Amino acid sequence: MKTNPPRSMSTDKSSYGSRWWPALRADWHDWREKDHARLNARHGYLLPPKGEGKVVWIKAGASRKSVLLACELLGALREKRLDIRLALTFEQDYRDIIEPRLRGLRKVGLGYGPNDRPKTVARVLGRLQPFGLILVDTLAHPNLPRAAAASGTHVIAFNTAPGEFDVEAAYPESASAAEAWQQSGRASHLAAAADPLSLFVEAQADTTLRSLLAAGKEALRVWWWQGPASAQSDFIRQWRSSTLAGEGVLFVSGEGPFEVQADLAISDWDRRPLSPGAVIALDDPRWTAAVASAMDAGHLAAAGRRDTWQALAGSSPLSVAPGHPLAGEALPVLAGPEEVLKAWHSLRSAPDETRRRGDAAHRRFWQERRRAQQVIDEFLQRVFDW
Repeated sequence: MKTNPPRSMSTDKSSYGSRWWPALRADWHDWREKDHARLNARHGYLLPPKGEGKVVWIKAGASRKSVLLACELLGALREKRLDIRLALTFEQDYRDIIEPRLRGLRKVGLGYGPNDRPKTVARVLGRLQPFGLILVDTLAHPNLPRAAAASGTHVIAFNTAPGEFDVEAAYPESASAAEAWQQSGRASHLAAAADPLSLFVEAQADTTLRSLLAAGKEALRVWWWQGPASAQSDFIRQWRSSTLAGEGVLFVSGEGPFEVQADLAISDWDRRPLSPGAVIALDDPRWTAAVASAMDAGHLAAAGRRDTWQALAGSSPLSVAPGHPLAGEALPVLAGPEEVLKAWHSLRSAPDETRRRGDAAHRRFWQERRRAQQVIDEFLQRVFDW
């Protein structure tokens, strides 16, 4: 297991399962690219972290959210227990997430993880000999947790869906995930549902963005829309045709090439004042907190949980599309551009309603944040007591 993460390379997520054909195809890809570290890791040829102490293995998946959460849990465990060695594996390398969070930590090893084929599982458990295995927001492949539990390893599922294996404890991120674990009967202990991503957003952001946008001129209203690529053109077109465009700017984000429809990407903004009607692609997440704090209102047409908490932390009115996990909890449901723009028009002349909805959003954010901290503290105490 390397002390520095290898270079990033995409691969089929199923290559980390137990099916032979996806694993063979991934092996061929890595061999062709001469990525021997990843190839060896997928077959379980990992080395435990250097030093002394029991090994706790944190196994992340392929998403940015999974790796972020795994890194944060690793950092929290290092503060709680200095005696253990910590191994972090992932299925996709995100250097911008990993390096700043793990730099300088001792008795830590990290790198790509193994697949779930029985021989690989036996090999990696023999080499790492983990005292604890923490599955973090990853696919519920059954062979590893089964074999780990059979060998006496503590197994925890953190923001991981139930699978065909039992765990010592499960930490679900939502009420629906908690219900799935309850129905499965696979967890000896089921923690309260809480989304830890609420802990990783800025609770209080700099509110100077609005003044930067206008630079001494008449203040501009700020609107924020997040959604899929399939819906971006229609929403931007309708917003530009509305009276809202004559007195404000629109930030757009989500999945899609928003720079195509936008006038400017915020990563290219030179801090010059903008004109009313400008559409800005929010392509740099470092600006998300500032936009959330400056906006008059926002709408989430996609269910990105981290953006949801950041938007709620901004204490401004926020609405969501049907099917959003937090629909109805301080978040009214609006179905399309017409409803969203109508609601934004109404808020312009309703300061009391704007304040009420902003306060409701603020309370919902802090409710989740406190609950998530309690769950994290419980998790850390459980590992401390091992």
